[in-house]
Amino acid sequence: MKITTKTGDKGETSLFGGSRVSKGSFVVEVLGELDELQTFLGWCRFIGGVRGGKLVCGMIDKAQDDIGKMMAVVGCHKGKIHEFGEADVEWLEGVMKKYGGAVAELKGFVKPGTCEASARFHIARSVCRRVERVAVRYFAEEDVHVHGSDVILKYLNRLSDLLFVLAVKFR
Repeated sequence: MKITTKTGDKGETSLFGGSRVSKGSFVVEVLGELDELQTFLGWCRFIGGVRGGKLVCGMIDKAQDDIGKMMAVVGCHKGKIHEFGEADVEWLEGVMKKYGGAVAELKGFVKPGTCEASARFHIARSVCRRVERVAVRYFAEEDVHVHGSDVILKYLNRLSDLLFVLAVKFR
């Protein structure tokens, strides 16, 4: 696989569907934000001493896969990516129910950084919220009709909730 193609040297890139766009375009910004979220989730996987390690890694793996599917949907604008939809949102809601008890104990604001695991989940949560804001603007301002954009926004909202729950659980 050739890494350096030199096709982006003038500030353009190719999307999944093959079209060329400016690297400064809104769609590339959304894709970059999703990529950053996926990367921060990967960073959350490697936290020493996290209780429920294998289970948490499995959840993060699935979320990373789902974000990859979102990137395909946003970057292609054609058809739909199968295996991504309401069932994935429901999966997030189920995981939150499993871990949500930690939040019930809260009596005030949560200060990020009580330990490394919690801090990483808080960083991923805040990145997820930024991705959600950018995606909302992209779908609204650009009047983009991406199949499943409503599910993407719902998923990002639930994912940030789950990341908050995990940040609280592992503090």
